[in-house]
Amino acid sequence: MVMLITALLISGGASALLISEWSDAVRVVQVNERASDVRSEVSVALAGDPAMVAHNTTTKTITLFFLNTGSYDLDTSSYEVLIDGTAPTSSTESVLPSGTEWNPGDLLEIVLTDSSWSYVDGEDISVYFVGLSESVSGYTHSATTNAEVRLNAFA
Repeated sequence: MVMLITALLISGGASALLISEWSDAVRVVQVNERASDVRSEVSVALAGDPAMVAHNTTTKTITLFFLNTGSYDLDTSSYEVLIDGTAPTSSTESVLPSGTEWNPGDLLEIVLTDSSWSYVDGEDISVYFVGLSESVSGYTHSATTNAEVRLNAFA
């Protein structure tokens, strides 16, 4: 009888521990699912005519426009643009039309500068963009896009 009561107490304790651990595991899965749902709603796309990207050969600048196609705000200072796999020496950005907040549906104009560029009119280049969302439920998510574009050079 003592053995039976001892076995029941031990199995009851083990059951309580397993149920508690299962509840913690379910909570973690729910949090990760929510973060995954948000991740799928953070996106960006190259905007404008990819066959007519402005390239000023005098100032060695390329102007690109990126559209926030997601459901959440994107960060205007946490991004990287690569041209043919290389980062330009400098960049400036402005949000159109608001000027500050890159909300869904808004454009980010980025003017990239690199004095080593020797691109000519009609040349194709590869553009890669990666940016971050503003914090959503304690998480930040990345948004990426890439494209091959043709430069419209002018002096």
